[in-house]
Amino acid sequence: MYKLPVLLFLHISLACYPQIPADFPVIGKTDLPDARFQPARHFTGESLFGYMNGGAELYREYGITDAVITEFDLNGGHYKCEVFKMKGPEEAFGIYSVTKYRCLSSPSISQYTCQTRYQLQICKGSYYISIINRSGTSADSVISLKTGKILEEKINEPSADLSTFIPDVSIENLKHYAILAKGKLGLMNGATEWENYFKDMTGYYALIFTVEDKTILSVRFRKPEDFNQFIDFHGWGLCDLSVSDFKLSGGEIIRILGDNHLLIRTGE
Repeated sequence: MYKLPVLLFLHISLACYPQIPADFPVIGKTDLPDARFQPARHFTGESLFGYMNGGAELYREYGITDAVITEFDLNGGHYKCEVFKMKGPEEAFGIYSVTKYRCLSSPSISQYTCQTRYQLQICKGSYYISIINRSGTSADSVISLKTGKILEEKINEPSADLSTFIPDVSIENLKHYAILAKGKLGLMNGATEWENYFKDMTGYYALIFTVEDKTILSVRFRKPEDFNQFIDFHGWGLCDLSVSDFKLSGGEIIRILGDNHLLIRTGE
């Protein structure tokens, strides 16, 4: 008579702790034998609210599939290692670009790396990695870098190629100063001044690069109907668009980069 409730309880428990994918880059005892690890926690896009109630929607907007959180103590320091798997390299760079803040250095662990006293952020392939320490000491930085390098070496896929968005700006400048927005929350976190420019728009990737008072926006839409809605919203005519620069009455200089893909310059 008690069999069904017990089986149901077991099913719910297992559902709350899904198994970590076999190829997921996780830091563990074999990587840092002297560290004391807490059990790793695994979240899917649906269960991420159980870990970060306030920030989960931003990660979901960028297309998170899995997250593994590992905490460990080593040499008197405490570290929290968050590894987020996104749907693709562009989504991974997107969440990296809108969450990094005031990088003190960019260690050569990966193409996209940002380090502050208390945090090391890495983007490689479809993964965004955040390693947080409590004390901000030089020893913490060393251990964070070692941890980040171990994780980076477990990822065997290429990172986002930003040159496909803005071919006329160096990769070095783009990786430091550009943000990639996928929707309203990305804009709110990385480029609030452009929220109204994309008001009610969906289905787009916008790489936004600003230097002083000039901005380049590379906007790519998934579907022609989303592209047409954006054009209509701004009152532009499709006949005005070409592969050459064209200055609109509002001051924007636009040209077509590809199917449903626009390059827009403002402030020039």
